[in-house]
Amino acid sequence: MAVLIRTLLVCVALSFNFAFTVLADTISVRPDAPKEYVVKEGDTLWDIASIFLNDPWKWPELWKLNPQVQNPDLIYPGDNLILTFTPSGEPVLVMGKKVLKLSPQKRITHKREEPIPLLPLNSIKPFLSYEQTLERDVIEELPYVLGTDRAIKRALPGDMLYIKGDLGAERRFAVYRKGKKYIDPESEDTLGYEAVLVAVANLITTGDPENGIPAKVMIESAKQEVRASDVLLPIREGQDLPAFFRMRPLESEMIGSIIATPTDVAGVSKYDVVVINKGFIHDVAPGHILDVSRKSPTVVDQGLGPKYLEDATRYEKFVGQVKNWFQSDENKGVYDMPYEAVGQIMLFKVYERVSYGIITDNDRPIYVGDKIQAPK
Repeated sequence: MAVLIRTLLVCVALSFNFAFTVLADTISVRPDAPKEYVVKEGDTLWDIASIFLNDPWKWPELWKLNPQVQNPDLIYPGDNLILTFTPSGEPVLVMGKKVLKLSPQKRITHKREEPIPLLPLNSIKPFLSYEQTLERDVIEELPYVLGTDRAIKRALPGDMLYIKGDLGAERRFAVYRKGKKYIDPESEDTLGYEAVLVAVANLITTGDPENGIPAKVMIESAKQEVRASDVLLPIREGQDLPAFFRMRPLESEMIGSIIATPTDVAGVSKYDVVVINKGFIHDVAPGHILDVSRKSPTVVDQGLGPKYLEDATRYEKFVGQVKNWFQSDENKGVYDMPYEAVGQIMLFKVYERVSYGIITDNDRPIYVGDKIQAPK
């Protein structure tokens, strides 16, 4: 089936004249880039750009000089993309002969005005549709569940909930449970709390909060059982879906850390989501590209053979730490290893002091505690 290269990280909108901008500096082709590539079903523009470019976020530059693929919406599985260069040396992709026979009828039914696929939407759609991080003072002000009309402690779809608080003029609500703290590893401050989506509910009556009359909502769907004290936030259709991301590398000297993974998996990889300890007060924004790096373990070599500091004896650890603190000469026996690149992320949702990013590239698993900074 002629399926458009799918699917977008979010609605990354781009008109025929490329409505969002990219950096104007020269793009760099990978030394191992192929001369041509046949598009496969399930490919994304990011995947294709990663095959050809050192900086995949500059992918529009590959097409902008080529009228055949001026709009990447025209690229389908089976299309043969050929890498060539302009007289001035700029790389450009041109369309070769199709390798796979595709159904023209199905092509005709595809909407040409749909956004161009860039990265997998299903990886971050839940994070775009619902709030995910809340500060303590915000949580304490939200309407919350008092109970049900059946004296049950765990409510399910079809159950009615009594709500304390003002629901305003909203009609649909997401029900959340306060999850884990997001702790800054540097200051040890609480940056916010994970908001765990447990259910979606529809308004029945608003009640009268000033006179102690609770509101009523009906649970429409649930990921978990709803409990007393769970809080409510209104759902505004599309409220958190940006029209596009202006993808570009962060240019400030900001250095931060990955502080959590929503799934609590130890090591995450491409297209997984991570949480970092920087937000808009640190001048980061959706679309920013960040490098991820990890410090290699310190080695102590005190005459008994090299050992990682964590595996050394108590004496070796003591001596090693003392020397590591007071001396920088590696020949003294302490080797403070450098940071090594492990991947890249793109930020897609930014709060005051916390942001969510999707891993766009990694050559090994990424872990909580890994460093994030502007690309070098």
